[in-house]
Amino acid sequence: MISNRNRRSWFICTGLLLLMVVMALSGCATTNKTVDSSGKGENTPTKQNAADKKLVMAYTWKPSGVDPHGDNSWDVMRSGAGETLVRLNEQLEPVAWLAKGWKQDSPTVWTFSLQDKVTFHDGKSMDAASVKASLLRSIEKSHLAKDLLDVKSIDVSGPLALKITTNQPNAALVSNLADPSTIVLDVASMNEQSYPAMTGAFKIKAFNKDQSLVVERYDGYWGEKAHLAEATMKFITDGNSRLMALQSGEVDVATDIPVDNAEVLKKNDKLQVLSAPSLRTHMIVYNMESPVFKDAVNRKVVDSLIPRASIVSAVMRGYGTEASSPFPSILPFGKVERKALDGTPEQLLTKDGWRKDAQGTWTKQGKPFEVTLLTFPQRPELSVMAEVIQSQLLKEGIQVKIRKVENIDEALTKSDWDFAMYSMLTAHTGEPQYFMDTFYSSKSEANVSRYVSKPLEDILGRLKLAKNTAERNGLTLQALDIINTNLPQSFIVHPDNVFGVKKGVKGFTPHPIEYYYITAQSDIAK
Repeated sequence: MISNRNRRSWFICTGLLLLMVVMALSGCATTNKTVDSSGKGENTPTKQNAADKKLVMAYTWKPSGVDPHGDNSWDVMRSGAGETLVRLNEQLEPVAWLAKGWKQDSPTVWTFSLQDKVTFHDGKSMDAASVKASLLRSIEKSHLAKDLLDVKSIDVSGPLALKITTNQPNAALVSNLADPSTIVLDVASMNEQSYPAMTGAFKIKAFNKDQSLVVERYDGYWGEKAHLAEATMKFITDGNSRLMALQSGEVDVATDIPVDNAEVLKKNDKLQVLSAPSLRTHMIVYNMESPVFKDAVNRKVVDSLIPRASIVSAVMRGYGTEASSPFPSILPFGKVERKALDGTPEQLLTKDGWRKDAQGTWTKQGKPFEVTLLTFPQRPELSVMAEVIQSQLLKEGIQVKIRKVENIDEALTKSDWDFAMYSMLTAHTGEPQYFMDTFYSSKSEANVSRYVSKPLEDILGRLKLAKNTAERNGLTLQALDIINTNLPQSFIVHPDNVFGVKKGVKGFTPHPIEYYYITAQSDIAK
């Protein structure tokens, strides 16, 4: 594997006392310097013992690779190796990152100025031509990037200036350029037998499929040098296993810890629990091609029977809020109410031709109301929710078979399921367009419910053309009214982000959008 690691030259001095050897080595050592992220070029010495600082994280998912322009873009971003033109702050506002600034020249034309003195992990300089090549590759490889950016052309208008022309007005373009699918890399590095050369404070050192991703500090980084020498993301999909790894000291940080164990961690004087409201939604997705759930009445009945309040208190232990739409109410387009059921579940089912048998099970044309519910281990609270929902529906005469799968996205591409637990960060760019386009466009591969609505798609088309925030919010509320009427999904809870962290870990702050995990500021006391 090709490495760009700087190697120090050490003099081997024989016949001298140990003290003289140490002094000679000290004299030969070079001073490491860092450039601050302000771009002013101010140099500061690396902290003492920084070379010894390593952090290990128990990470929820198992990426299949490290190509940032595909399904693993979030994992790469979370490792600290990748950067995008735009970053979102904690208020979900777009701020400069690899782009130094931008301006809108016309409804469809934007000009971006780029940071100077940025190098890729292979030592090459980043310029407008390399960023153009990277964006075009991301659009080619990632359907999300293609949908989010809707690019007609990208032109180099100067060594560090890029002009992006969209097919139609796209008010969300700047925010969408923060999506991990648009991570900037040296495209040529993907043709070599090495890891992607990106621009982050860390570069990839090793990727061990199904085991771990290891990154190391990139000494040529354009911004503030990383405090850590190395960080490892161990892929531990089971929540309880992540928890035990943290408790045993095997890892320093555990992502997505089971919320029912948060109080246990709080009692451990060596550990702490960090949490923050998220823009994630735990939900049920219905298979609109299911013999049972292609009927809207059955979806509405099931939705009405979900015990959301009990789930928030008993399953989430208060680390979350009830959901009435895909977006939490902290967003201006998330303030909606669930639609009331037009009658009781019994009245609706009876009217739809269902009858209860002697055992109290709903049947129709001799077949019981029996459905298969998928869940997966990476977010353990979802499996507990599945059991709560199963129990509640059984009381009402609906039989639910729970099937746990390792890869939920792969399982949803098949047809042998009726509904499934699912979790998605629904406004990770601070805009509604991402979730709407990926979940409800008939052309989207991420439309896992196979839901098609011409009126909804018409609104989504208008949403892309909206000229201001008020218009966009209004159109989003119209779209949510259609979604909550047809119910291709049931929105259950907006969970908090919950992490277990060893005391002594610094610079690890839960972010609402969940993909700024390991950063230059990450640190650990040794």
